[in-house]
Amino acid sequence: MPSPARHHRAPLLWLLLPFLGGLVGAWHWSLPAAGAGPLVAAAGALALAAGFLARGRSRLALAAWGGGLACSAGLTGFAYLHLRHPRLHEGDLRPPRDATLVVEVRQRFAVRPGARSLAGTGVVVAAGRAHPDLVGQRIAFSALRRGGVVPARSGRYVMRGVAEPLARGADRTGFDDYLASLGVRQRLTRARVVREVAPPAAWARLSEQVAGHCARILQRGLEHRPAAASVYRAMLLGERAELTPEQERAFMRSGTFHVFSISGLHVGVIALALQQLFRLLRVPPRRAVAGCLLLLGGYVHLTGASPPAVRALLMVAFLLAARAFRLPGNALAALAASALACLLLDPLQLFGAGFQMSYAVVTALIVMGAPLAERWNLAWQPYGWLPRPDWRWRHHLVDWTRRRLLAGLAAGGAAFLASTPPGIGNFGLLSPGSLLANLCIVPLSSLAIIAGLLSLFAGLAGAEALSTVFNAAAGLLIVTMDAALRAYAEWPGVCFDVRARAAWLPEAALALLLATMLAGRGLGWTRRGGGFWPPVAVVVLLVALGTTRP
Repeated sequence: MPSPARHHRAPLLWLLLPFLGGLVGAWHWSLPAAGAGPLVAAAGALALAAGFLARGRSRLALAAWGGGLACSAGLTGFAYLHLRHPRLHEGDLRPPRDATLVVEVRQRFAVRPGARSLAGTGVVVAAGRAHPDLVGQRIAFSALRRGGVVPARSGRYVMRGVAEPLARGADRTGFDDYLASLGVRQRLTRARVVREVAPPAAWARLSEQVAGHCARILQRGLEHRPAAASVYRAMLLGERAELTPEQERAFMRSGTFHVFSISGLHVGVIALALQQLFRLLRVPPRRAVAGCLLLLGGYVHLTGASPPAVRALLMVAFLLAARAFRLPGNALAALAASALACLLLDPLQLFGAGFQMSYAVVTALIVMGAPLAERWNLAWQPYGWLPRPDWRWRHHLVDWTRRRLLAGLAAGGAAFLASTPPGIGNFGLLSPGSLLANLCIVPLSSLAIIAGLLSLFAGLAGAEALSTVFNAAAGLLIVTMDAALRAYAEWPGVCFDVRARAAWLPEAALALLLATMLAGRGLGWTRRGGGFWPPVAVVVLLVALGTTRP
C-alpha cells in the first residue's frame, strides 16, 4: 500500500482557503455597523453546526458540513483581520505636521555604507498631547544620521520629525504597498533621533555583535574582491544594501534577486546541510530535528528575522517535526500549516509581495513541478531497453544528468508561472529569461551558501585558514555568477517592463493560477483536466490581454 505522504494530502486547506477569502474581503470592505461580535458568533454557530452535520452519512450532510466549515473559516478571517487591525480602513486626511514621538523600533532597513539617512519601522509608544491618535500605531521612519543617535534593531528612541499619512490609491508606490502590508499607516520623515529611552535587550545586542563578527568572517580572503564580498554577505546575511546598482539591476532583471532574500532557498539549503551533518554524526532523528531547528532559528534571528525567513523556518519546522514523529505529513501539508501560522501571527502578510511570491512559488513546485518532472522522466528514458544491472558508468552518468536536468526544467517552469503574476503586479517586470537564469544560478548559489555556512562554522571555531578556503571557493562561484548575470541581463528578451491594465488583474490571475494547479494535482494532471496546460494558459492570457508596455 503506498504511503499517504506521497499523495500530498493537506486537509488544512479546507480551512486555509476560505480563511484567505475572509482576509481578502476584510482588506476591501470595512466591518458592518454591528461590529465583529455578530460575525464571531455566526462563525462559531456555523462551526458547531458543521461538527454536528459531520456525523451524517448522506451526500447532503457532507455537502452541508463542508459548506458550513468553509463559511465559518471565511467569517473568522474577515473578523480576525479587523480585530487585529481595527484602523485598517480609517483614512487620515490631515496634512503633514511636526511631531515628537517615542518609537519602539521593530525593524531597521539596511542602508548603503556612508548613506546620509537610515530607515525602519516601529510602534509609537508615546506621542504627547498633540498626537494621541498615533499611540499604538505602527510607523515607518526615515532619520538623518548626522547630529543624532543611530538606533539599533530594537529599543526605544525619541524621534522628532514630520508625521504624514501613507499615500493611498494611485499615489502609492511599491514600497508603500510593502509598508501597508506590515500594518504601517503613518510615516515620520525628515526625522532626527534625539536620544535613546530604553536600550535594546541583551539578546538583541548579542545578536548584533555576532552578526558583525560573522560579516568579518565572510570577508576574510575577499578583501581584494569587494564586489564578490558584497554579494557574498548579501546572500548569507541578507545585507542587500551593500550591492552596487549594477548588481541589483542584473539580478533583478534576470529574475534571480531572490537569492539575496533570506527565505526558502537559504533556509532549505542550510536545513538539508545540517540534516546531512547530523546524519554523519549519527545523531538520533528527534535530537537532530531539535538541533537543526535550534540552529536555523539562530540563523534567522541573526539575519534580522525577516518575514520570508520566518515563513521558511515555520515550513521547515512543520515538515521536519512530521517526519521526526512519524506523522503522515508532506510538503503541501507543511506549507498549509506554515501559511496559517504566519497569517495568525500577522494577517496583513497576505497582502505583501514577499508572502504571495514565496507561497505561490513553493506551491507550484510541490503540486506542479514535481509531477511534471516525474511525467517527463517516464516519457524519456534513453536506456529503458537495457536492464539496469547491465549499465556501465556512462549510462549512470547520462541517467543522473537527465533526471537532474528534467527536474530543474520542471521546477523552473513551475516557479516562472507562479512568479509572473506577482512580478507584474508588484514590480512591473516580466522576466522570461529567469527560467534559464535560475536553472544555472540556483545550484551555484546553493553551493555558495553551503560554503558560507562551513566558513562560518570554521571561523566561529577559530579555524581562520579553513574559513578563508571556504570563502575563496564561494568567491569563485560568486564572481562567475556576477559576471554571467551582468552579461545575460542585457540580452534582448530577458526582461520586459510591463504594466497591468488594472491593479486587480495580477492578483486575480495568481488566484486562478493556483486554483488550476491545485485542481490539476487533485485530478492527477490527466488529459481529462487539460493536463499541465491550464496554468500555462492563465499566464499567457494575463500577459497577452492584461498587460501593456509603459
